[in-house]
Formats: sequence, structure tokens, C-alpha cells
Amino acid sequence: MNRKLKTLLTVAVVIPGSLFAGRIKPEVEHAMAYGAEAKICLKVHDDLGQPVSNASVAVVFDMLPSPHSVYGKTDANGVCVAIGKTNGNKVRFLVGKEGYYGSQKELSYVPMNAEHDVKDGKWQPYGDKVTILLRPIKSPQKLSSVMVKDYKFTSAICEWIGYDLERNDFVKPHGFGEVSDFEVYLDWDRVYSLNCQRIGFKIRFTEPRSGFYSVPIEDASEFPVPYKAARDRTFLQDAEFYDRQDGKRLRNTFDKSKCWIIQSRCKVDQHGRLVAANYSVARFLGISGSRDLKAGFSFVGAFNPTPNDTNLEDEEIANQSRHFIRQCEPQRQ
Repeated sequence: MNRKLKTLLTVAVVIPGSLFAGRIKPEVEHAMAYGAEAKICLKVHDDLGQPVSNASVAVVFDMLPSPHSVYGKTDANGVCVAIGKTNGNKVRFLVGKEGYYGSQKELSYVPMNAEHDVKDGKWQPYGDKVTILLRPIKSPQKLSSVMVKDYKFTSAICEWIGYDLERNDFVKPHGFGEVSDFEVYLDWDRVYSLNCQRIGFKIRFTEPRSGFYSVPIEDASEFPVPYKAARDRTFLQDAEFYDRQDGKRLRNTFDKSKCWIIQSRCKVDQHGRLVAANYSVARFLGISGSRDLKAGFSFVGAFNPTPNDTNLEDEEIANQSRHFIRQCEPQRQ
């Protein structure tokens, strides 16, 4: 047989088999279109691993065209069971209790290429176990906080400029900041399009003993960061993040699964020992370009203005969580 013809015949046999192997099961396909029943066993615990009883729970089932919510309370074991019908795309959990930071989480029964089974009109595993952490509100205080991305734009591109975390702005003359907690280098080729060849930023701490360390966050919690900064850690003094370099997509951006604990405004004695410092937490650092070819820098986090106070618990976030509980309970008519 001609080698070219043999190759074509082989391809003709393999391709249909590949298509068949990737096909969604009929039961799952039906559930995605018309819904199937899901049962969730939610277990709520605190940061010591102890169950949290009498917490308010709302479970939102996506069921097109009419999503619906199931409400309940956790029992003595911190457990609440919810049953509802869903297309499988998203089930959202909201948990709140007085004296705790609220938490929310999501799961999907139809993640890409990993659809769950459906048996007898029920998503599997039926009685899926989901754990949620509720962190207690301890000692919140007034911090200089930035809750959402708010880019500060400047024409000072490809040069080191200071950034004031307390005022959330570049230092003068580039902004209204007074004290430089660190310096940032906004690196951008000023091409505002997908043809951008280079965009990223660098951070450096120039004062002795200043710097940062990173730790994982509790992403389900409304207060996802540590309660306090640790002073005995090794503080790093520089980092860089590039989304694109030399025309290549790097996606080396700020890791949203972690936060930075920052030590700045450091004062040392004649022996180089740390005498005073301020502490901050950064949940996000990022760069953006504007149509008028200015570069923007964003800090999301909180700055403690009291020297040597390591508390990172922000009063504004605590107040938000006190209202969060309303979303976890049935709305009164």
C-alpha cells in the first residue's frame, strides 16, 4: 500500500475515536440543560479547627433561568445541609455569624473536561462535603486601607519613583505622597494595544531593614490576611512582575493566592538594630496603561500608621462583615 494512502487511512480511523472519547455523558448533558438535584453538606469551623454553631448559611444554586437560594443554620457540629436544583455551573456558599468575618466559596459540577457524574437525576457525589473557615473578629482598628483596585497614573515611566502606602499615592512631585515606603519602576513601551511588547513593574526597598515577605491568604474569608505582621521574618527588598516582555506573554503578575507583609519607615540605632517600623499588608500590586499613555500603579491593602504596631486587622473590613450576615439570611418581605 502506498505510504501516503496508509497515513490518510490511519488518521481517518483515529479522529472519530478521539471525538467520541471527549463527548459529555447524556445524563450530564441533560442535567446541564434542565438541572439535577445537588446535596451539599457544609461544615463550618474557626481558625482553631473548632466547629462554629448557629452560623447563618445561604446556598445559591444556579438554575437557569431562575437561580434560587436555600437558607439555614449550622448545628452543634458546625454542619448545615442544603439541597437544591442546579445546572451545575456554579453553587455559591455564604456564611456569616456575629463576631466573625464572613466567608464565601463556590463549587462547580461541570469544570472544564472534568464533569461530575449524574445518577438518578442527582449530581455526584450526592452529599458533597464542603468546609468553610469563619475567622473571629479580634481587635480591628482604623488603618489606612484601600479596598479595591484604584490605579494612580503618572507620566514617570521607566524611572524609580517613591510610593506612599498611607496616602496611597506616588510621592511628590508625581503625586500627593509624603513618605516613600518603597520605590516602584513602571516599565512600559507606551503601546496601548495587544501589540504591546513590554509591560511590567519592579519594586525595591532602599531603607535598611525594610522589605516584605509573602504568605498564603485565606481566600474564602472577608479578612483573608494574617491578623498581625511577624517582625522576626526575613524581609526581601526587591521583586519584579512582568505580564509581557520582548513581545512574549509571561503572566508573571502578583500572586493573588498570597499577600505581602511589608515593613517600612524603619529606624535603626547606631548598631543597626531596628528601633521602629510601620507595617502594612498588600493583597494586590499591579500596573495598567492608559489611552493617554500614562502608566498606572495599584495597591490594595492596608497600612498601620502607628509605629511598631503589627496589627493588620482593619476596622472597615470588620464593619463590612457585620453587614455580610444579612446576605446569609432570608430577606424579610
